[in-house]
Amino acid sequence: MSEFKLPHVEDLATNSKLPGQLTENFKAIEQAVNDLRGEIDEMKKQQDTSVNNSIYDSFGK
Repeated sequence: MSEFKLPHVEDLATNSKLPGQLTENFKAIEQAVNDLRGEIDEMKKQQDTSVNNSIYDSFGK
């Protein structure tokens, strides 16, 4: 009886480009995460500024 192997195991073992592809994918994901963090930080700054302005406006009235 032959040993059962999952199809993707042999694909991974024979794909010599895989390590490079994984590295590229990881770098792309890492860049996307960093971009999102930057956007979130910018939104927080805008929100903080907006909240601060409304607080100051309410005291000024």
